[in-house]
Amino acid sequence: MTGRYMMPWNGTRSIFDEMDEFFRGFSEALRPMTSRYAPVEMYEEGNELVLKVDAPGFEPSDVEIKTFADKVLIQSKVEQKEEKEEKGKTYYIRRRSQAMNYSINLPYEVDPAKAKASFKNGVITIKLPKSEAVEGRVIPIEKE
Repeated sequence: MTGRYMMPWNGTRSIFDEMDEFFRGFSEALRPMTSRYAPVEMYEEGNELVLKVDAPGFEPSDVEIKTFADKVLIQSKVEQKEEKEEKGKTYYIRRRSQAMNYSINLPYEVDPAKAKASFKNGVITIKLPKSEAVEGRVIPIEKE
């Protein structure tokens, strides 16, 4: 093929760069429909890692939290059903289904056995103490 191309190409960028730019327009147009921001805040407080997870509409009994050395799993599912009936006929049904399924990777190992969780105003707060392995320990040097 000498000099015949199906797409105009000036040769300064690779064909892959051109394709990325072409498809980037599609992903940016779809982003508002598909983006889901996990309502999670993570920070250190003293010797603990603190996670705050927004959970409006949930009750503490609806949520299950599993802690591991390197991650936290938060799962829940709520389904409410409201019906209005008149003389055996259903005229109105409304269902609300809400689910939460987060797997949060932690920046360092924690001690899952000492983790604590609380719930206030629709926010779950999880406090995870650092693992002793992360902090290390000082060992004495013996003279031989």
